[in-house]
Amino acid sequence: MSSAPGRPGYRAEPSGDPGRSRVFPAPVPAELRVLGNDVRAADWPVRLAFRSSRTALLDTLCRWQTLRALAYVHLLAARTGDERLPVDLRVVPGPEAAGDPGLPELLARLEKAAAGLPADLLDTVVCDSGGLLADQRFAASVLAAGLTADSRPADADEAVSRAVVLTGYWYEVPGLRGALALAWSANLFVRSWLGWSQRFVYGDPAGGIGITSDPRPPRPSASALPGWAAPLLDRIGQGDGAGR
Repeated sequence: MSSAPGRPGYRAEPSGDPGRSRVFPAPVPAELRVLGNDVRAADWPVRLAFRSSRTALLDTLCRWQTLRALAYVHLLAARTGDERLPVDLRVVPGPEAAGDPGLPELLARLEKAAAGLPADLLDTVVCDSGGLLADQRFAASVLAAGLTADSRPADADEAVSRAVVLTGYWYEVPGLRGALALAWSANLFVRSWLGWSQRFVYGDPAGGIGITSDPRPPRPSASALPGWAAPLLDRIGQGDGAGR
């Protein structure tokens, strides 16, 4: 097992298929761990509305949350990044925040950090989203429960409303499923990384965060994912020979 070049936050057992690499997180510094709960929180909508403006808003929130969680993983892995990144990570995605004129620049910085992740980490996140998209039996309830719990709702009523709304969008707007699945999967990866790093030093040799689902889900096709995922898929396609 070797340290990832230039990335002191984890060690990895490489694989010819990036998403099959086993990833062993190093202990997470306190100043980064404290961000772990906040960075998974988003102000998901509490009312269903199928107008194009509302579905476009949810797509934006999914993109924002996905990039935000992945940018946080960038900090966990590399322990360095744009000096503005910790501040950007503290901005919680929500309907009001989505109207900020500075959002495009913030998203561009988050996307740069996310696309700078090693291919093995990024591919694992994408493949886990594929697992949710491929198995429709409990996907809506799993997604709604995960994103709602991570959102840190103010009370039980808000939690129920968010879960109902997310479930409704999953069933009624199939075009949003890829975006929702990526947001869920990125949050799951953060949760898994922090859990492994706390319980084990460099991970349990019998497992590793690189396999967050067993068996590993197939990588979803580009057509199953939103257009804004293209830079992430490009990074996976380049492999870890690029950007090092």
